[in-house]
Amino acid sequence: MLAEALIGVSFAAAAYQDVRERAVSDVVWIPALAGSAYAVYMVYPAVEFEALKLGLIGGVALAFTLLGVIGQADSIALVFVTADPFPVQKLSLIFPLALAMVAAVGHISYVWARGDARGKKVIPVERFLREQKWIPVAVVVDGVRKEVDADVNVARDEVERMESPGAMVEVKYGVPTVAYLGVGYLAYIVYLAVFNQAALLSLP
Repeated sequence: MLAEALIGVSFAAAAYQDVRERAVSDVVWIPALAGSAYAVYMVYPAVEFEALKLGLIGGVALAFTLLGVIGQADSIALVFVTADPFPVQKLSLIFPLALAMVAAVGHISYVWARGDARGKKVIPVERFLREQKWIPVAVVVDGVRKEVDADVNVARDEVERMESPGAMVEVKYGVPTVAYLGVGYLAYIVYLAVFNQAALLSLP
């Protein structure tokens, strides 16, 4: 239970930061790292399945990050969801991910209805710099369109370095993936606390 509580603390802080700033500081993951290490220690020497889970999901998350498909914080969050110590037969990985998907669908439907998530749009660079929710696709300066790096981890920095007052930025909506994963994981802990307290209290 201590491991899940520590991971849950990190997810609560990370989800809050992701919603507010679309950026998550590395320091918020310290409790989750401690919880994950504790979980591995408590199940030693039977760590084969934990190692397999962490290696597989961690490898996929790293590959997606290097390809620029997801942000660095997104990949870290995926690994810590995977580190949950609940036994394999209870589908510990699938349940919080399914709950995260429910949160994602609900939120994306809301922002789509509001108009933010409907494809690409062009906004002034001043608005882009003020609102962290946008992922840049291209910059338009004096009618000339220049695409930015497709890697989501560097695209925003590239636009910020351009220093082009009056420019327009073609953007798409950046979803708060870490927040979805955080909500899913915390909802999973609440579910265990309400419907399966014995199992929750038995966890490391």
